[in-house]
Amino acid sequence: MADSPAYQRFFAELKRRKVFRVAAVYGGTGFVVLQVADLLAQSMELPSIVLKITTFVVLLGFPIAMVLAWALELTPEGVKRTDPADAGELEAIVAQPAGRRWPAGILALLGGLALLTGAWWVGRSTAPGTEGSSDVARGEAGANESGAEVLRLAYADLDADQRPSIAVLPFADMSRAGDQEYFADGMTEELLNALAKIREIRVGGRTSSFAYKGQDKDLREIGDELGVQYVVEGSVRKQDDRLRITAQLVDATDNFHLWSESYDRTIDDVFAVQEEIAGAIAEELQVSLGLDEEQSLVAPTGDIDAYELFLAGRARMRERGDGVAEAVGLFEAVVARDSNWAPGWAGLAQAYSLVPYYGEFETDEEEEASWPASLGSAERAANRALEIDPRNAAAEVALGNVYRDQWDWKPAEQHYLRALEIDADDAEVHHQYAELLAATGRLDEALRSARRAVALDPTSAIRLNILGYVLHSNGRPEEAIPQYELALVHGGGFISPYVGLERTNLQIGDFDRAEAIVRDEIFPRFWDADRTASEQAEARGILSAGYDAIRAGDLDGYLACCGGWSSQSHLLALGDTARAFEIASERVLDRGRFRADRLANLWREEWNGYHSDPRYKEMLRYTGLEGVEAKRAEPGT
Repeated sequence: MADSPAYQRFFAELKRRKVFRVAAVYGGTGFVVLQVADLLAQSMELPSIVLKITTFVVLLGFPIAMVLAWALELTPEGVKRTDPADAGELEAIVAQPAGRRWPAGILALLGGLALLTGAWWVGRSTAPGTEGSSDVARGEAGANESGAEVLRLAYADLDADQRPSIAVLPFADMSRAGDQEYFADGMTEELLNALAKIREIRVGGRTSSFAYKGQDKDLREIGDELGVQYVVEGSVRKQDDRLRITAQLVDATDNFHLWSESYDRTIDDVFAVQEEIAGAIAEELQVSLGLDEEQSLVAPTGDIDAYELFLAGRARMRERGDGVAEAVGLFEAVVARDSNWAPGWAGLAQAYSLVPYYGEFETDEEEEASWPASLGSAERAANRALEIDPRNAAAEVALGNVYRDQWDWKPAEQHYLRALEIDADDAEVHHQYAELLAATGRLDEALRSARRAVALDPTSAIRLNILGYVLHSNGRPEEAIPQYELALVHGGGFISPYVGLERTNLQIGDFDRAEAIVRDEIFPRFWDADRTASEQAEARGILSAGYDAIRAGDLDGYLACCGGWSSQSHLLALGDTARAFEIASERVLDRGRFRADRLANLWREEWNGYHSDPRYKEMLRYTGLEGVEAKRAEPGT
């Protein structure tokens, strides 16, 4: 036995020092610890870092345990250093039959495999894409389809679309006190969401549908304006815990009532009613629900109070402004009551992502600081929603917005594509994706996305505004102007369409119209309220003098009266490209890497002569777009 191979003597030493036994016991115990930690983390909603640290400690402990098992032994006198093998002891172990030698090694191997399996399983739930990272892509755009196929389906010709098309008008609040409008609106949105999950139906845009709230308009006219064949309308009467919900399906081509039903239920049955209505409509239109066995059209919560808080939060979100911060509080209350309801987390994510846009900040520094905090909270909430429901399109859009507004372009696009795979007819996805494409210089693709958003939601002011902006970015101001004007017709009470109209009219040389927009629209709506009469008069005087200088082509006169008020558009109208470019570069380089719309002017055609300028190259590098060239749509497309 003295001539036994060295490797046999080494394994015999491992057995003698009980290293195999420790490996087997540690591996099995470590596996159990990791599984218990995973279950506790889910039930207690612990952050993923807890699981990561636990896994790291357990894995790190394995080689330490092996070294200690080799070096030390437990004796009746306590732990002491392992003595060298006695003469012939190792040879005796080697000489044992295989049936006695192998089990210890096999058990050690199984213990190690168990430990690695446990670590791999836990790693799946904490990997990038489930708890947020720069490479998050929960199911690469189309787990079963390529990104190109997702886009092909998302942009299929609507005129050739043979699916029944339908719009859901806001349900009327018929409660005695008239104080359940938010509940009726919520019913409308939930029915929209349920129908949107039926792939064989094309659902009209949510924003456009709500534009008809309170209007007594012929349904044939509404159907024509929204480009849909069918319209759903109804009412909600809520008193205490009792509900009476009526719904009817109307053929918008001839006003013929195809189906109607009334539901008298308790509020606990509201989700069942939503599912029943959507199912009845699908049956009337003779389309399949197309759901897997585990899928449903409606995601219910077991807490009705959480549902009412959720509806109130969405109502505040629609109001924007101060309503966004209030919506955050309401959605926080929702997830506190039901932490396993995906829509609550998705709503919270959307609200958090909007906070910096609508917050009131006293300094630029305060505004800058709000972005990482708000977007971080939005990301965590959206990831939680997707853990519960991997097919929650709203959460995917929220994550896309989070990454886009941090200029992390690749994961942002992956989330938008995933949202399109889930719901190719969601105008909000197309709208937000268009903003990403415009910010990254893919202006031709941005135009396609913006046009689709408007086609799906034709009377939405925010969709029309983004189409105007993208047309302007493509060097087509004459086509942008009607879109901005339509945005105002359809209730665009926000400043962007007015700013777009001033810029486009400046570009085409209609200085009188541009000045009138600022004087008669922007100042009274968005400036005067917080200014004294003398400040208002001063602002109008500067505006008048500035536009007089622009008409005269007097750059020095403009700078003398309006130096502190200089804008890129004014300077470009006066031919001072150098100063305009200086303002553009400062807007990008002198602030943090947040907010995609700050890159709105990065792709102006006027900067073509500056592409070799170090400042322009630095702007592209700073924004993660180094080497990118703008791609504009061909004329007529």
